[in-house]
Amino acid sequence: MSIKRFLMAASAIFLSCVSVFSQDERNPIITASMNKLEYSHKTPDRRAGAVIGEIATAVLTGQTTKEMEGYQDAVRSAIIKGMSDAYRLRVVDGLLTKDEVESPGSIYVDANLANITTTTKNEVVEYEEKKKDGERVKKTRTDVYYRALLSVTLHVKDAMTDVVLASPSFSITESDMSWVNSAQKALDNAMARLSRLVTKYFDKMYPLTCQIIDRGGIKKDKQKQVYIDLGAAHGLKLGQTLAIYTTRLIGGKEARNQVARLRVKEIEGDEVSLCKVLSGGRDLKTALDEGLELIVETDK
Repeated sequence: MSIKRFLMAASAIFLSCVSVFSQDERNPIITASMNKLEYSHKTPDRRAGAVIGEIATAVLTGQTTKEMEGYQDAVRSAIIKGMSDAYRLRVVDGLLTKDEVESPGSIYVDANLANITTTTKNEVVEYEEKKKDGERVKKTRTDVYYRALLSVTLHVKDAMTDVVLASPSFSITESDMSWVNSAQKALDNAMARLSRLVTKYFDKMYPLTCQIIDRGGIKKDKQKQVYIDLGAAHGLKLGQTLAIYTTRLIGGKEARNQVARLRVKEIEGDEVSLCKVLSGGRDLKTALDEGLELIVETDK
């Protein structure tokens, strides 16, 4: 091999290593532990007035509510799943080891489950039944439907200092859940929604950042597509949206201005994805034409 060819190969390897190192530096993996979950069970109010109120509510609405003790482990599992589905978290169930505690940025979560209930409603349905002689007889039946609700708060803490970094609360309410035909299915639906909300929260807390590596498609005066240096290696998903910002310093502090939004259209490799420009195509083209420094990160 000639010296020139050797230097070119060495340079390519060096640049490749720098690129990988840079990407890792932008998106370090955070070790996260699901630590304690406490259930603040509400003691039922058995005073006569409260009981009469419950009966009246059931009569007027046809609905009854039941506290679902014994589902703390299911809630814990839903939280762990939500954390595990976040792009940058590596999740441990239980206490962290000494090495994990000392891992840069490591966190742990203590949770407080304030409420978990199922609501039941009965609906009387009229229908006709055809007898053997052809006569149709009107009948009624009572269908039972269920909906599960819950409320939980996560206390996200720095593993080294125990300082609380954030305390997000997640509530699954009546507007979130549809009626289903079994209590277990209602609870499963609520747990699945909780997992999605937890994932969304931690993806926002720890977004993936990247760079635009190719201009892609341009139409008239608008940027239509771009390539970014995120892909399968980072768990990137089709449909993921990203925000693009320009930055400037104001009083020594970084100020951001969002210029465009992207959606992942195709994942074409470990570190390459094609994105469609959802909005701000004209501003993005101008920023790229002018060579402005851009920050690109996942936004949901």
